[in-house]
Amino acid sequence: MARTRAFDETEAVRAALGVFWSRGYEATSLSELESATGLNRSSLYQTFDSKRGLFARAITLYLQEVIAPRLGVFAKDVPGLKQVTEYFESLAATMATAPPALTRRGCLLVNTATELGPHDAEAKQAVEDYRALLRGHLTRALEGAARAGVLPRKTVARRVELLLGAVIGVLVTARVDPAAAAKLAQA
Repeated sequence: MARTRAFDETEAVRAALGVFWSRGYEATSLSELESATGLNRSSLYQTFDSKRGLFARAITLYLQEVIAPRLGVFAKDVPGLKQVTEYFESLAATMATAPPALTRRGCLLVNTATELGPHDAEAKQAVEDYRALLRGHLTRALEGAARAGVLPRKTVARRVELLLGAVIGVLVTARVDPAAAAKLAQA
């Protein structure tokens, strides 16, 4: 008869998320994951199959708890520039008010892109999915602005890619200079 789990899986994933976010996938050891989650190696493997399985769950939780709330501004109002402005203002406020140790972690998905993306198809796909999600929100907002006559329709795609690049740039900058990242997000 199988034993019931005596721990909260979501809390274990949340604890592992903090380690992966701070140290990166490759630099995170199983010992650090054991320490952070309070689980032994056997429990980690029985529950998540592998370090990679735990990392995949951490990315999913990150999308739910960090990314989705930030993207919530795109669900308000009629799509338009107001949503884009609110998104960047929210990003700037986070960069300006979060403790530097937290801000210096940057974005788990951007970090994953630079660490694993060039040689890891699964990680690259997770990053591409995030970029597609953000691209979709930005596109809807700018298409709304074009319908309202605020932007020329023919410039929407190019502007979306510029904004997407700006977001990624702000999140990379946050790792080395949180104050500069806050200023960039306000620009």
